[in-house]
Amino acid sequence: MNIDLSAEDAASIQRLVATGEFKSPPEAVAAGIQLLLSRQQLRTDIQIGIDELDAGNGIDGDRVFAELREHSRRSSDQAN
Repeated sequence: MNIDLSAEDAASIQRLVATGEFKSPPEAVAAGIQLLLSRQQLRTDIQIGIDELDAGNGIDGDRVFAELREHSRRSSDQAN
């Protein structure tokens, strides 16, 4: 597959390769595609959450944070 990039986009990719962030232009482009796919999945997940909240299937925020604090405390205790 051949893709035409704007001069600005091509220069950005070359800079990323030149700075060592990526080994090659295809690697940089692949990372960009993965980022776009991740963003798309995040939007889908957010919409699922919104739909669940709209349907009344939410969890109280105070309860969620209390559970997270307890989980963090247990993890910290196990590490010591």
